[in-house]
Amino acid sequence: MVQTGYASQSLQWTLSAHPGPRNSHGTGDGLLAIRRAVRRVPRQGAEASASWNSSWQRSCVALAVALLITACGGQQPPTTHFVNVTAASGIAYAPGFLAPLGRFDLDRTYAPGGVAAGDYDGDGDIDVFIVRGDIGPNLLYRNLGNLTFEEVAAAAGLANTKSASENYRHAGPMFADMDGDGDLDLFLGGLEGDPCLIFRNEGAGVFLDVTAGSGLDAMRSEQSVGAAFGDYDLDGDLDLFISHWGTERDYSEPGDTEHLWRNDSGASGIRFTSVSVEAGISPSILTLPDPLISLRFWDHTFTPSFARIDDDLYPDILSVGDYNHTHYFVNNRDGTFRNATDVEVLTDDNGMGSALGDYDHDGDLDWFVSSILMKGSLRRAIGNRLYRNDGGVFTDATDEAGVADGGWGWASCFLDIENDGDLDIYHTNGYPFADRYANEFGADKSRVFVSDGSGQFEENAAELGLDDSGEGRGVVCADFDGDGDIDILELTFTGANLWRNDASGGSFLSVRLEGRAPNTEAAGSRIMLSAGGVTQLREISIASNFVSQNPTEQIFGLGHDTVDELRVQWPDGSETVITDVEANQRLVVRQPDP
Repeated sequence: MVQTGYASQSLQWTLSAHPGPRNSHGTGDGLLAIRRAVRRVPRQGAEASASWNSSWQRSCVALAVALLITACGGQQPPTTHFVNVTAASGIAYAPGFLAPLGRFDLDRTYAPGGVAAGDYDGDGDIDVFIVRGDIGPNLLYRNLGNLTFEEVAAAAGLANTKSASENYRHAGPMFADMDGDGDLDLFLGGLEGDPCLIFRNEGAGVFLDVTAGSGLDAMRSEQSVGAAFGDYDLDGDLDLFISHWGTERDYSEPGDTEHLWRNDSGASGIRFTSVSVEAGISPSILTLPDPLISLRFWDHTFTPSFARIDDDLYPDILSVGDYNHTHYFVNNRDGTFRNATDVEVLTDDNGMGSALGDYDHDGDLDWFVSSILMKGSLRRAIGNRLYRNDGGVFTDATDEAGVADGGWGWASCFLDIENDGDLDIYHTNGYPFADRYANEFGADKSRVFVSDGSGQFEENAAELGLDDSGEGRGVVCADFDGDGDIDILELTFTGANLWRNDASGGSFLSVRLEGRAPNTEAAGSRIMLSAGGVTQLREISIASNFVSQNPTEQIFGLGHDTVDELRVQWPDGSETVITDVEANQRLVVRQPDP
C-alpha cells in the first residue's frame, strides 16, 4: 500500500491558492484547500507525527482564520471553473429518433447521448463520434484544435448505416483498434433489433463497414446498449463485452447471452466469437422477475468495463446493471470467470453509469456506480455507490465518502478538475417522464463531487458551473483543447454541452501509451506516477461511462509538485521506468520490443 505524505512546501502551495469560486458553505476554494490539507496528515510514525501534527494543525487554524477573513471580505469575486463553449466549437446535436418501434421508449430514456472519443485520424487531438437514431445522420467531429471541430461523417462513410439515406437506431459507440493495425476502428450498438456494426478504419479519414462475417452479424440479442474492450485472455488482441439492456431471456435455459466475445481476428479480417457460455458469463447475468414490472426475465446489463481489480495481469469484468443487476466477474486466467458478486455490498439498485479510479491512492482501482436516490417509493433506490477496492474485494464506502445523493444519475467519470492530484467525480442526470417522479427529478442537475484528499467528497456542481439540468445521458471527460486539464462533453435530450475547464489548477502530465500490436492502445496497462510523496494510478481502459467513452490518454494533476518517477506496467507484466520527467508536457511512451 502506498503511504501518503505531504511535505511542508506542498502545504505552503495549498494555502496560497486563490479563494476562487464559492462552495456550498459560502467560503472560497482556498478554505476548501485548507480543509483538504488538515485531513492530509503525513504518515511519519506515531511518535514523530504526534508533536508535529499538534503544531501543524494550530498553524493551519490560524491561517484558516486569516483566509476566512479575506474570503468573507469579498476581496475576490466568485468565478466558475467551467465555461460552456458549445456554440463556438462547431458541435451541434439532436438525438434523431422517431417514435419508438417497440415496447421501449428509447428516445426518451437512454438511447440519446451515445458518444465515443478518440484520436481516429492520428493527429494527436481527441475526436468525437456521436450516434443518432433512425432520423440520422450520425456525426463525426474531427478536432481542429482550440476547441473547434469539423463535422465529417459523410466523407468518412459513417453518416448513415442502413443505406445511403437511412440510419439504424444506434447506441453505445466505442473507438478501439480491433484489428491491431494502429488506428481506431468503430463499434456501434444496435437498438430495437437493429444490428451491431463494426467499421474498420481504412486510413485517410475513411471507415468501411466490415460487419458481414465478423460474428456480430449473427447476434440475436435485440438490444445492444454499451460495450467495452479488453484482452481478457492475454493473447494480445482486444476482446469485446456487450451489454443488452431490455433483451428478454429464458432464465431456465439462458443459452448464449452474447455478452463476451473473443477476438479471433486475422488475415481474413475482424472476427469475434461469442464465448459467454463457456466463459461462465451467461448462467450468472440474468435478472430475476421484478413483480413491480412483470414476471418475465430480462437482461438488464447497461455499462461494462474490463479492469484489473484483483491486481493480477488478467482483466476482470465489471458489469453495471439496472434492477439489482450489477456483477463482478473474477478472471480465472483460463478463459473462464467466477461470479464474485457480493449482493450485500454491490447494492446499486438501478446502476447506470460507471467510473474506475484510485480515489484513495492505495494502488488499486475503486468503482463508482451512478444510480437513483428515491424516497418514499415501493422500489428500493438508495443512490449512487462508491465501492472501495480492498485487495480484490469491494467494500461499500458510499456513506463515508458522501456521494450517495446524485438524483437520477447516468454517465459518470473520475477526473482531476483542478489538477491537485485527487480524483473528483462527475455524473450527469435527468428524468424523462411526466409522472409522479417528475417534480423530484424532472429538472435534476448534474453532480460534481470534489475530493478533499481524505476519501471524502463535497458536491460543488453549481460553484464549478456544471449544474446543467438538460436531461443528460452520455459524457466524455477528456482534454479536448490540449491544455493539460480535463474538459467535459455532455449529450442531452436537447443538444450537446462542451464545457471548457478554466480552473487555475496545478501542473500536469499527459501520458499516452503505444503498445505492441495487436494491442496498440496498451489496454490493461497501468501507469503509476509518483510526486510529492503520493503515487497516482491510472489503468488504460476502453470502457463505457454509460453509452459513452473516454479516450485512453491519461492526465495527471501534479499541483506544484515535480514528478519523482513514472512507471508503466505493460499488459505482459514488463515495466518501463522514467525519471527526470518535466511537468506540463504531453508524453508518449512506447512499449519496448520483447
